[in-house]
Amino acid sequence: MLVHAARELGREVFYFEEAPLPKRLTIDRSGVNFGSSLPRNPAFYTAWLKTRGLDPEAWREVGRQIVPRPADKRDDIRSEEAPSELAQERFIFCPLQVPRDSQITIYGDWIKSVEEMIDHLKAASLHLPDGWHLRIKEHPSSKISFFDKLSALESDKFRVDNVTNTMDQIALSHAVLNVNSSVGLQAFFFNKPVIVLGQAFYCFDKLATKVHGPSDLADILTKPEDLTFSQDLRNAFMSYLCEDYYPMEQDVLDGTYGPEQVRQRDRDRDAILATL
Repeated sequence: MLVHAARELGREVFYFEEAPLPKRLTIDRSGVNFGSSLPRNPAFYTAWLKTRGLDPEAWREVGRQIVPRPADKRDDIRSEEAPSELAQERFIFCPLQVPRDSQITIYGDWIKSVEEMIDHLKAASLHLPDGWHLRIKEHPSSKISFFDKLSALESDKFRVDNVTNTMDQIALSHAVLNVNSSVGLQAFFFNKPVIVLGQAFYCFDKLATKVHGPSDLADILTKPEDLTFSQDLRNAFMSYLCEDYYPMEQDVLDGTYGPEQVRQRDRDRDAILATL
């Protein structure tokens, strides 16, 4: 409503949100998350990287600053060090979303609720090869607990782990499966294949694997070792996010990054897109 009114009055609109990368912000004139202006054309990121002459692996330094989100709503969700035996397990890590968050209600695609997501995950887990399992962790900011439901569904192929550090679970997993969480993007730092159920700005071409429905999910989990991604494209994509798209929060607070910097970023983006 406010956005519509501002535009009717000829005012420029900027959307702000915490970025999925540490100490950075999303500032976008189109929206946030899947509603952002980030190009879905992989050629854009490759072309942008060539114009900058950057070390294509420099973005990995940002990953060293990532820490698990603290459990500010729940004392039963913790961040303990992974047990040594977890390194011997073959599993896909599945972080749950916050119920009724816009990532579900607007960008969930065929996933309409966390409850529904859990049911689809349980059914799909049956298609995993023997010796594999889905490993579920609830969102640390969720006020609603799904632990009783999850525990009732537990089996050799469907397990709940609200205790182990999220970053450890990503690092030790074979892949990460999510709706469109920041954890999916953070899994890029660990060189993990990522499976996306909903709509995510980082899911196109060979960055991640999009799931279009329950049967598609079952098919993918039948052969988890076949999951792949393009490291070259990820290098270009993540370089753009770290260098151009997400400004440092302190730069915004200091006033060194403002509306004109956003406009210039968008002009540079459009100039590259016009050549493709």
